[in-house]
Amino acid sequence: MNKVQTIYNVGDLVEFRHNHQNVIRYLTGIVIGQNTDNNRYKIKGPHKDYWMSADKLSLLSEAVKAPSK
Repeated sequence: MNKVQTIYNVGDLVEFRHNHQNVIRYLTGIVIGQNTDNNRYKIKGPHKDYWMSADKLSLLSEAVKAPSK
């Protein structure tokens, strides 16, 4: 079985384009979940959570892993 390669990790800061009633806004949010079956990510936005495709996201900053003790 092949392991699916994920582009974004939980904690990454991303930007995405949100279109609602023909009003386009660029929002930033943090990746809080992922669905590897269809390559979608759950993003915590300023007011609510969004499910977005990987091709609609732009990475702004990667999550920093804590150093090992």
